[in-house]
Amino acid sequence: MNKQMHKIAAIGSILYGFVSAGCQAPLTEELLPSETISAEKPSQIMGAVQDAVVAVGYGLAAQGGGQAVQGKVQGKVSSQVSLVDVLCNEHAMPLDQQGGYLDTQDPDYPQRLFYCKLAQNGGSPDSIPGSLQVVKAISCAVEKAGIVFDNQEHQVTVTADTSCFTQQQLNDMGIGQMVATIRASKPAFFNTNYDTGISITTAEFGTYKLAGKISGTTIEFLTYEDQSAVSANKSGSFAASFDILTGKLRFESRSDRFLCAEQGSCGWSRHERIVATIAMSGGQITGVSNIEGIASDIYDSQIQNGIGTYAARIATIKGNLNQGLKTRYYHVSSPTNNDLGDNSKYVEVVNNRCHTYVSDTADCGNNAGIQLAGQGAYVFGLHPSANSTSPADWMAQLTGLKFDSVSFADIE
Repeated sequence: MNKQMHKIAAIGSILYGFVSAGCQAPLTEELLPSETISAEKPSQIMGAVQDAVVAVGYGLAAQGGGQAVQGKVQGKVSSQVSLVDVLCNEHAMPLDQQGGYLDTQDPDYPQRLFYCKLAQNGGSPDSIPGSLQVVKAISCAVEKAGIVFDNQEHQVTVTADTSCFTQQQLNDMGIGQMVATIRASKPAFFNTNYDTGISITTAEFGTYKLAGKISGTTIEFLTYEDQSAVSANKSGSFAASFDILTGKLRFESRSDRFLCAEQGSCGWSRHERIVATIAMSGGQITGVSNIEGIASDIYDSQIQNGIGTYAARIATIKGNLNQGLKTRYYHVSSPTNNDLGDNSKYVEVVNNRCHTYVSDTADCGNNAGIQLAGQGAYVFGLHPSANSTSPADWMAQLTGLKFDSVSFADIE
């Protein structure tokens, strides 16, 4: 069998099995573009990982009348898809029972935030599936235009239409065609750990680098975006791996836009790291047997009453809904920029929550969750003062995601 291609028709039945076994409605994304996923087509790998991420989010919602994520609003919805829309807005922000923003002091906030970040796939970069949408669409369009893996630059005309982009994305872009400079190689010229690598440069989006790898039953991708030609200080990198046999999913994203001044999509940095094991039985997804994750957001100064305020939030999650899922939440709001890069400035919103399928106040035992240290630089947050590894350097040195637990270390 060609090294770059691997038959994984099983993933289609696995994800469909999750729908039929536990969820009440199908995933909002097409499960797979075809039975064959190729490392030469990163959009296919990203699509499969997107669906696995959404499945993990759905797995955080209790079934059969339990508490877990939905709490008291469960009776208001009749399907899993509408459950997401009731609990989260399009930007993956948790909502209360009246449809307003859930108070960050609410003890359920950190678990609900993770649910929204994983399960909401409306296309917003604020959710994990949504953050992959644009780069997946660009990759899809370039793949359709034709890619030659000769490690040379080629100019191609790329058509942007609904075969790769959503109608909303097309409306936002306002373009139908792009001229792209493409360079593709085997292995990836920017990181030889990956089987294939594609660099895409356009005037509209800057430069994207996409890499894919298939090894046994594991599919992996790595992406990097450098939009400095469009707007300075705007970059990010994403990586994921998913073993379709064991259900092990790893994901990490680093978006560095804190010093970017572009209106609407800048003035923040985001770092997310997640490892989860999707429970399977008879080829069907039955839930999430374990998850660990950190989601960190820092925000540049917002002017309120003439005073600039810098803010940040951190949510962590650890465990499972059988033995107990422990969440923690930290935040800071300060007129001092560098406070965002200092662990000691963060305050924890203490909660007694331990989520299981039947209770929100169960006993998590020795599972204390993932705790932020009280002192030192907050390197995980990507604040300029903390000297964190940049998305570009992380992308260049990554040899695949291998962590089985999650911590606040700069590099796991």
